Amino acid sequence: MTRPTFPQIEEADADGDLAAAYTEMRATLRVPWVMFAARALAVFGGFVPAAWQSAQPVFATRGLEAAADEIRAAALMSDPAPPDPRPSLARAGIYEDTSLPAIRSALDALNYGNPKYLLLITAWCEGIQGRSSGGTHPTVGTRPGTGTGTGPHAGFDTAPLPSGTPAGMPVLHLVDPAAASETVAGLLAEITDAHFHHGPASDFRVLANWPDALSVLHREVLAPVVRTEAYDRTARALLDMARARVAAFPAPAGLSAEQVAAVCSDTERAAVTAMLAMFQRFILDVTIDAVRLAHALDGAEHAAAPAFPPPNGCPD
Repeated sequence: MTRPTFPQIEEADADGDLAAAYTEMRATLRVPWVMFAARALAVFGGFVPAAWQSAQPVFATRGLEAAADEIRAAALMSDPAPPDPRPSLARAGIYEDTSLPAIRSALDALNYGNPKYLLLITAWCEGIQGRSSGGTHPTVGTRPGTGTGTGPHAGFDTAPLPSGTPAGMPVLHLVDPAAASETVAGLLAEITDAHFHHGPASDFRVLANWPDALSVLHREVLAPVVRTEAYDRTARALLDMARARVAAFPAPAGLSAEQVAAVCSDTERAAVTAMLAMFQRFILDVTIDAVRLAHALDGAEHAAAPAFPPPNGCPD
């Protein structure tokens, strides 16, 4: 039985202000996909274009890049360390000279972008719930390019990042669960259920292009730890870090409830608030998962490092 697709506006179906927000989101974050949360929240009035307009100035900075790097490193679970899945991948016909390099490349892209999306969801969640999404003391500690200052935003580098996907970033294809084979749809449902999620994450829709590999990676690397105390402890620590980094943003990156009310009905605002809380846990899990898969395939140092660091100096 095919499961219903969670309501969302896919990138190919967006138009107008939403399509422009999607395009700018990818370019600013330097990633090749729009997160599931944004696609789902796009069904509610003008929320996504307005929320992205608020977030974009902060998310276009080197300070944001540095915060994402901290999040990625903190998502590493070393206890228990992941098993090496390569023998099982080889038995499934996944080799270094066949599809494994493409899987690694996709994971690098996902692992690069997930921490940024975690910070974005956190900023949106904090703003709508009346907590700080940045800018509480906007006049100190934000000198462009220096990372110096004396106030709560000291160390946040507001120098701009290059825009657009970096060289070597792969194009990602998200498998449509509704159009997938029964085997692939069943695998995505198994992963979704193991996480207690409401639909398959973009990461797993990408990795479903290699279903035999995804089956091994899920069952050997992720399933043994998902929702364990160690996993949940890592998620709680990531959330605390994300909230602290967002509160230190030099300007608000989330909309207040009053600002959301200007672009959404009361019913939509209630739904957006609830969905943001739901997606906050969702993106915590996905961030941990991608780091763990990279750790299993290429080691902890590779998993914790940005695969596409921006060049030094000002963007072109």
